[in-house]
Amino acid sequence: MSLRRREVLRGGAALALLGSAAPVAGRSKAPLGLADITVLKELNRDYAGTLRAAAALGYTHFGFRLASYGGGNEPSPQDKAKMVRDAGLEVGVVRFPPVRADHDRLIAEAAGIGAKVIAMSAAPPFISRQLGVATRASFEAWLPELVALGAKCRAAGLIFAYHNHWWDVIPLEGGETPLDIILRSTSPTDVAIELDLAWAWYGGVAPLDLLARLGPRVASMHLKDIDRQLGKSTTDHAVVIGAGEMDYAALLPRIRRLTTAVGYIEVDSPPDGLAAAAAGARFFREHR
Repeated sequence: MSLRRREVLRGGAALALLGSAAPVAGRSKAPLGLADITVLKELNRDYAGTLRAAAALGYTHFGFRLASYGGGNEPSPQDKAKMVRDAGLEVGVVRFPPVRADHDRLIAEAAGIGAKVIAMSAAPPFISRQLGVATRASFEAWLPELVALGAKCRAAGLIFAYHNHWWDVIPLEGGETPLDIILRSTSPTDVAIELDLAWAWYGGVAPLDLLARLGPRVASMHLKDIDRQLGKSTTDHAVVIGAGEMDYAALLPRIRRLTTAVGYIEVDSPPDGLAAAAAGARFFREHR
């Protein structure tokens, strides 16, 4: 059955960003990841120093893209993994670029640095021409590549996860969503899901409904919020948890009851990445 537009936790008023980012006293250090895109500017200036700052904020995992974002002299995956561990963090979810990737080489690199989960950022048909737009025919023509990639990752000892965007929960021709098609066309042992709660919400799907439906197939999560009053592009609407419309204060305890997957704070283009990371960590610790 196709995912339907539903609401959950109505009326989540925007919450103010919290000024302090130290872990909440008296609470255990629950796993919390940080996605590299949140602090991309800071990483480009000082990769190792930014990782140390993330660890000081209470993060336990750091997820990063294996191939370069195009930011100049980016460290190799091996150097990134060493700096992550030197900072006292665990190597979190590593990522394929969505297009033009040497998948075999990147799988070998991911296994070599001790990663456990490797994610595909987006289905190429949705980003090759117009962002978020693809035909059902083009999407289904790409599916065998997804299946083959999942099998290769499993053979290398990696969990392969597909990361959803808003377009993945919007029906294609015939009424099925891309995510529906992936779920019925692939084995959970080959293709897990990296659930982005905010993009599910943005696409009109209640994130808790989707999380409950996916169950153990969720290998990791991206935690961000939505403020549709900001900017002009869709990614401009992505803000740190607690600063948008999703009511994460109510969501976080319920998420914890549904899954043990590590959630990663992710903001696509914050003005100040470390400030966003600090606010996200603080909010998570106070409301988990």
